[in-house]
Amino acid sequence: MVFDIIGAGRVGKTFGKYLSSKGHKINHVVNSSLDSSKKAVEFIGDGVPSSIDEIGECDVLLIGVNDDRIRQIFLGVKDKISGVKAVGHFSGAYPSSILRECDEMEIGRFSIHPNASFANPRIWEKLNEIHFVMDGNRKGKEIIRELFGSLGIRFSEIAEEKKIFYHVAAVFASNFVVGIQEISNELYSMAGLDSETAREISIFLSKQAIENVQSLGIKGALTGPVVRGDRQLVEAERMTLMDLDPDIGILYGKFAQILRERVIKTEHSQNSSDEG
Repeated sequence: MVFDIIGAGRVGKTFGKYLSSKGHKINHVVNSSLDSSKKAVEFIGDGVPSSIDEIGECDVLLIGVNDDRIRQIFLGVKDKISGVKAVGHFSGAYPSSILRECDEMEIGRFSIHPNASFANPRIWEKLNEIHFVMDGNRKGKEIIRELFGSLGIRFSEIAEEKKIFYHVAAVFASNFVVGIQEISNELYSMAGLDSETAREISIFLSKQAIENVQSLGIKGALTGPVVRGDRQLVEAERMTLMDLDPDIGILYGKFAQILRERVIKTEHSQNSSDEG
């Protein structure tokens, strides 16, 4: 198939690179500047740096701009794409229905979202290891099923009205972990550790926690003062953090509450029920 890309940023250019490596054609590539478009084409290894007025001579138009700009960009080009088979975007939060005019035009619409970080551009080499989630109209779904099936990409289909829960789950699993790493590093540094040691310890503990969740389950992986029932210690630490930075103190208290009420209590209740 032939693809045009508007917004060849981290995800757009990476997916374009993957498609090109699998024998698909990348045609027009449009970014906010011609220089940026040239760099994206250089990375992809295919395509023509173009203006937005040139798009449309393709089978599928991919929109990879920031989520809140997707509909604006689509409305700006919809009159140029009457010949395309489908239009899709990469947002994990917004459904494909933000491209709803495709239904009236009798072409496909879809959204595809990869459950992975694209901070490392070499992630394109591992797209077959990533699980995508897709929604769309009938024509859009047919195109993605055929495309992903031919590429061996794993995917699930999701109802459009459920997208917000799906995306928030991804934010908790990915983005918030990065924020927690920053807080951990800051606190280790306050304890007197140098920044490199703080970073090394934080990363090691986080990796170990994930590995334990994989092998032992969430309840089995939980360690620390909350699961031990050291409530006085937890409260002392919360109060210390409240004096230091109320935002961090509140976060600490909320996470302790979540562990008590959602992990320890829930799993204990389930285990008791099983035993009964």
